[in-house]
Amino acid sequence: MKGLIIAVLVVVIGYGFVQWMEIFKTNTDFAERVDRQINFVAENSMDTVKQSVIADAKSLGIDITANDVHIASEDTEQHTVAENLVSKKIGVDFINKLVTIKVDYVQHILGIPCHENVTQARIRSVQAPRKQSSPEMQQLLDATPQ
Repeated sequence: MKGLIIAVLVVVIGYGFVQWMEIFKTNTDFAERVDRQINFVAENSMDTVKQSVIADAKSLGIDITANDVHIASEDTEQHTVAENLVSKKIGVDFINKLVTIKVDYVQHILGIPCHENVTQARIRSVQAPRKQSSPEMQQLLDATPQ
């Protein structure tokens, strides 16, 4: 009898471990797909991005709705390393937005619901102003025939 109980426990634990590994792989793949969708976020494309995230989730076996996908695009003072280097050299300020996609969903291990979430964020440059030419440079540019 003890041997049967031990065998059942080993099978249940093994099956639970296999399910956990599958969920881990699915979550990793889904996080990569959400990260790719950040590139397409704009003020007028958030609904399209939500639908793309939902389609990516469904292809991986994750069941979510539009209410589970939260997209935010807000102004930020943060800059990338490249922007910091360029802005110091030529004296311009970049205007950036912090784009965040957060998805909440439920996965099941041995029938037990496990709440998961994927959050991806990236700084995106929305405007890079040009440095104004000096009056002398503008005069030279205006005088040069084109």
